[in-house]
Amino acid sequence: MNPRPLHTPDIDLDSCVIYQIYPMSFQDSDGDGMGDINGIRQRLGYLATLGVDMLWLTPLYRSPKRDNGYDVADYRAIDPAFGTLAEMEQLIVEAAAHGIGIMMDIVANHTSTEHAWFVQALAGDPRYQAYYVFRDQAFVDAHPVTSIFGGSGWQYVPALDRYYLHNFDASQADLDWDNPAVRAEMAAVIHFWLGKGVKGFRFDVIDMVSKSWSPLAMSNGPRLHDYIRELNAESFGGRGIITVGETWSADLAHMQNYSNPDGSEFSMVFNFEHLGLGQDKWSSRFDPLAFKRAMARYQQELHGRGWNSLFLGNHDLPRAVSRFGDDSPKWREVSAKLWAMVLHLMQGTPFIYQGEELAMTNRHWQPGELRDLEAINYRASQAELDPAELSRRLDAIGRDNARTPMQWDAGPHAGFCTATPWIALNANHLEINAAEQLARPDSPFHCYRQLIALRKAHPVIRHGDFELLDGDDPERIGYRRCWQDPASAERHTLLLLANLTKRPLVMPHFDQVKAGATLLMSNYPGQPTATFAPYQAAAWLLQARR
Repeated sequence: MNPRPLHTPDIDLDSCVIYQIYPMSFQDSDGDGMGDINGIRQRLGYLATLGVDMLWLTPLYRSPKRDNGYDVADYRAIDPAFGTLAEMEQLIVEAAAHGIGIMMDIVANHTSTEHAWFVQALAGDPRYQAYYVFRDQAFVDAHPVTSIFGGSGWQYVPALDRYYLHNFDASQADLDWDNPAVRAEMAAVIHFWLGKGVKGFRFDVIDMVSKSWSPLAMSNGPRLHDYIRELNAESFGGRGIITVGETWSADLAHMQNYSNPDGSEFSMVFNFEHLGLGQDKWSSRFDPLAFKRAMARYQQELHGRGWNSLFLGNHDLPRAVSRFGDDSPKWREVSAKLWAMVLHLMQGTPFIYQGEELAMTNRHWQPGELRDLEAINYRASQAELDPAELSRRLDAIGRDNARTPMQWDAGPHAGFCTATPWIALNANHLEINAAEQLARPDSPFHCYRQLIALRKAHPVIRHGDFELLDGDDPERIGYRRCWQDPASAERHTLLLLANLTKRPLVMPHFDQVKAGATLLMSNYPGQPTATFAPYQAAAWLLQARR
């Protein structure tokens, strides 16, 4: 399989590793308890040491922050809480000096109700009313929409005697992408940031920009791919820009369209099936069997026909080791390394969420500590649920888990800030922090660093096909990846085996490890044997053959 042609002048898509930063929680530089642009600049050396190629920054735009920046009031202005546009421009330049590109988050489905477009719509300007989905009472009655954050998705405006659509909070009004002027505005926003030197874009809930009213559906509407192809052609297409769309409802056919190798839409999308959150994420529990089947399907069906994004967490999800592994002190690090190996040795573009490389964990939340609007609304709606179960759900699934401050050291406020942080710290920063792990070669940080280096060094990781082993076994995961060197005709094979349990297990496919095999890495010291220790994972390059 030849490498995909999509790349920036500096970053190849097939070897690129992207690090997600939630700026509010990454590094505070000015003592106000909230992370900012200059804080990111201070930590570029750390990110370069890790080896990542691109930083995806969640929204930094001017915003009232009802939804932590995903309610944008001005796509071209930096919120003063984060800094200035000049500081943003300097970050782009300084990151590039470290060989790191910047990926901006484009919130294309909706704006804040404080955005100038919406303010003018409320003032009666028909041009800007057409930017949003305003409807009369009869239409609303015939098309009931439930907000993702709970309650009706229609908000009444008495002065207009009309309703506007909001699939999220009432402060986030949905844009009407059926209006060509809206699509032109979004293309102009992208051109603005391209002019600043941005190398990538992540598109928030992009599968919602085309809607269907009959049948009623708020995502995957009939013009979805037309609109994305148009946006591609009018803005980022042909410029070597890496793009990813957030698509909670995408199936394989949609994913192949989104990431078609012809480059007409996006480089890749985020699909969430492997996370096992289902229709009711609050009551969901991780299913390893469903995970590996989903990942195998996407590895196989997108191979040569699209491109995979590889991720275990983000700002909307629980901490990876708490969701997938075992975050108890005894097994936290070894299980975090296992899941990192399972993910990073697949084909695709890995995304690392800040703190994942340290195996940061979920925390226990008191009601008054919650900051996430979704969690606050959910808690208020569950008055009849057993309090212990409600607490368990918020601790296990709540988005605030991913938004606790980055744990830089064991000092006051974990080195994140000098003031009281905007959201509660995790008390385990005394044990789990970057300073300690940078100094320890067997830490999760250095495991991630090694995995990034392996991807760049071995074509079989970047281009190999995928065969799942033991597909019906919920306690083990194994896969084999093969790639034929077009120059030498040698066939290279990677074998990964992992024990997903906290007890020793015999690994059925260990007999494939024969003379001439090279151990690429293991999360335990020494050479593996056929009986794997709890949460042990190992990967080999088998002897090359013609």
